[in-house]
Formats: sequence, C-alpha cells, structure tokens
Amino acid sequence: MKKYISLAAVLGIVWCFIHGTFLGIVWCFIHGTFLGIVWCFIHGTFSFNSFIFGLLIGLVCIRPFRFLYKPESNFNLFSPPSRIISIIRYFVVLIKEIIKANIVVAKIVLKPKIDINPGIIAVPIRCKTDLGITAIANTITLTPGTITVDISDNKSLLYVHCIDASDPDAVAASIRNGLEKYVLEAFE
Repeated sequence: MKKYISLAAVLGIVWCFIHGTFLGIVWCFIHGTFLGIVWCFIHGTFSFNSFIFGLLIGLVCIRPFRFLYKPESNFNLFSPPSRIISIIRYFVVLIKEIIKANIVVAKIVLKPKIDINPGIIAVPIRCKTDLGITAIANTITLTPGTITVDISDNKSLLYVHCIDASDPDAVAASIRNGLEKYVLEAFE
C-alpha cells in the first residue's frame, strides 16, 4: 500500500500540471488538500492513506469544474494589508446591517396590521468585477427584507425585491451608500 501513496502523490502533481498555470497548480493543491481533509472527516479515519485518497478524489472532482471558478486576477486576500482591514470592516458592517434589518422586519411582522408596500426596484451599482457584483448581490440577499432577483445584461443594475418599496430612491441610496461602499473597498 505504501508504494501506492508515492504513486498517488506523483499522479496528483502531474494532474495539477495538466490543470494549467502555476496559480492553477496552487489552487488545485489548496482545494485538493481541503477536500482531502473533508474526506478524512467524512470517512472517520484520519490517516495519511485516507488523506491521499481524499486528495485524489478531490482533484478528480475539481478538474471538470475548474472553468466555473476563475479567481479575479486583481484580487488577493492577503495583500495589501489594508485590504484585510477593509474585509473585516465589511463583515462588521454586514453583521450590523443584518441585525438592524432583523429588528425592522420583526417590527413589521409583529404589528397587528401589516402595512407594507413590497416591490422590485432597480438599484444602480458601481461594482465592475464579478467578485464585487456577487458580493453586493449576496450582501443584499443576506439582509432580511431584501433579496436580489436579477442583474441587468450590462451588469450595471441589480433588481432587488424589498419588503417596503414605498420609497425606492431611499432604498437604492441606502444600498449604494451603505453596503456597496464597503463592498467596493473590500472586493474591488
């Protein structure tokens, strides 16, 4: 069995070189390693052989779907250090906004007479990259009372369903000036 472990490691390296560039090799190993650890948890056996098997299964799973994950070339989580501070600030603001929105939705639901005006509004966005657009869309969806429904073909508008669309300009302004500002700092 031990001779198969070295063979599996060599095959894993060859597989990653087939995958593409050096960045592809690094991401392939990172994802494969993560999936190898997940395999050990699922299998219930934390051994080197189990890890290598999970790594190989992970590489086989990653290879056909690599075109779905194309990391932004200009986004690096660990550099510069100000980016890390911006990401932390984004998550702090996100948690604060989720708590505030939960309170607002709870007040609406607990009123004896529900007085809401739901609707879909178009929110112009400043995000240009796929990562930024995905981050703002998911941020809107995570906030109670709002959900991102669609994005325009030119990726400049998000269509957002909100529980109270009586003042669409105010909702759009709160998204642009509140949430999107932090998304731009953290992910653009």
